[in-house]
Amino acid sequence: MLRKMCAEKPKDWDRYINPLLFAYREVRQESLGYAPFELIYGRTVRGPMSIFRELLTNETVEPEVKTAYEYVVDLKERLQETCKLAQQELLKLQEKQQKYYNRKAKARIFQKGEKVLVLLPTDSKKLLLQWKGPFEVIEKVRGDDYKIQLTGRTKMFHANMLKKYFERNQEVSEEQTECECV
Repeated sequence: MLRKMCAEKPKDWDRYINPLLFAYREVRQESLGYAPFELIYGRTVRGPMSIFRELLTNETVEPEVKTAYEYVVDLKERLQETCKLAQQELLKLQEKQQKYYNRKAKARIFQKGEKVLVLLPTDSKKLLLQWKGPFEVIEKVRGDDYKIQLTGRTKMFHANMLKKYFERNQEVSEEQTECECV
């Protein structure tokens, strides 16, 4: 929204921040099922579009007359119920996103004594990583964590930092030697 506003009004985009925030806060969020305004204040916002609709349809919204104590108790109950529903919606969306994210995931399981490569930082630059090894798997600790025997010490790594090591065949076939000689 800000990018669009900066493109349309490059000289005075900052004057529109408050209306942009209002518009963002009154729109229902897919992940929660509610608008941020509803979650904070426990009611729907009475914005320009709802007022315009009331004027066109001659609807009138009659405010309820309540004591301050009744209002606070009612607001607290509505906020608690709204938060419960928002959490349920968030859990549903998280499950949906988890299924989508994990659709191509493969479990990495290593056995004791297997050789693995470990994703470690390079010596020259700490932010660059490279596969080093092979190292031996000592044991599976819990979940996806494994103890690996590095040179001189053991260290624990998550399975995402490990890759199975395959040794190359050292045998050279006769066909390969003939090709190399020719």
